[in-house]
Amino acid sequence: MEEPKRYEEDQELPHPWEWVIIVLFSAALAGYGLLVYHVVPDTVRIWDFGQLPDTPAESIYSTDLPRSNAKPPRQIHKLPEAQPLNPSRPGAEPPGEQGPNR
Repeated sequence: MEEPKRYEEDQELPHPWEWVIIVLFSAALAGYGLLVYHVVPDTVRIWDFGQLPDTPAESIYSTDLPRSNAKPPRQIHKLPEAQPLNPSRPGAEPPGEQGPNR
């Protein structure tokens, strides 16, 4: 004789109810999808955008090189408490150039 389960996590549903719950959940999900499919109307799509003005041959940079000395403006101002990630020491070499032995 099987003793009754004392804890809620030990209790199990009878065998057919496991599949009934799965089938009902799947049917509800499919029903919701069909409902949305039939309720949301189609819209008229207009795909003719005409000729776009910036085709590659008409770009302002297609024949002239951009100015390389122009520095882009900062978009976010430095915070007053900001510190550089790796402060450089006076007289230290840059990380890529560590001498002839490398």
